Amino acid sequence: MALGLTDPLTALSFSAMPLEQLTEYHRALVAARRDVDHWRRLILARIDLAVASVADLDEPLTPPGLYGTVCDPPANLRRLIGIAPTDVRAGEGGLLIRLRGALEELSRYEKMLEAVTAEAASMLAHRTGALA
Repeated sequence: MALGLTDPLTALSFSAMPLEQLTEYHRALVAARRDVDHWRRLILARIDLAVASVADLDEPLTPPGLYGTVCDPPANLRRLIGIAPTDVRAGEGGLLIRLRGALEELSRYEKMLEAVTAEAASMLAHRTGALA
């Protein structure tokens, strides 16, 4: 079900919805909030990778005296987790700015979803008698 949040929803519009439709709408809002949480975690992870790329972290080194032991760190970790090579680092700085902007937009969207979801939940509770 598409949320269609073009017009602000209010208790009045929720009260006019049939209970079944309001229940479905509330489920869609909860699912949308889960999606937002998933995207937030992905953006934050990508920000961490962009920062690591710009910071040019070195691969972990084996401390002196431990060469050839079972304590060697794994090789090629930068490539394994997708940290950009040194010649691509400049682009990661610009990406970092865009990612932070996307995170701010996502936060605004999330706040709107929270408010609408809370309003729908309140109306559901009232209409089903869970809230007197």
